[in-house]
Amino acid sequence: MTASRAERLETASRDLLNALTYDDSGAGGRGGNGGLISRDTIAKADQLRLILSEKPDA
Repeated sequence: MTASRAERLETASRDLLNALTYDDSGAGGRGGNGGLISRDTIAKADQLRLILSEKPDA
């Protein structure tokens, strides 16, 4: 079964927020990009943008 648009929006939004937080702060005192946006984060933003551009579920 395919996830609904709302479910995909929630997943993509959560993924983007997690990526932004990691870029800023890392995780467990490791990693992070010092506030620079990574290519992975940009890809997650693009994925969310694609979902938002779809027609809403009827």
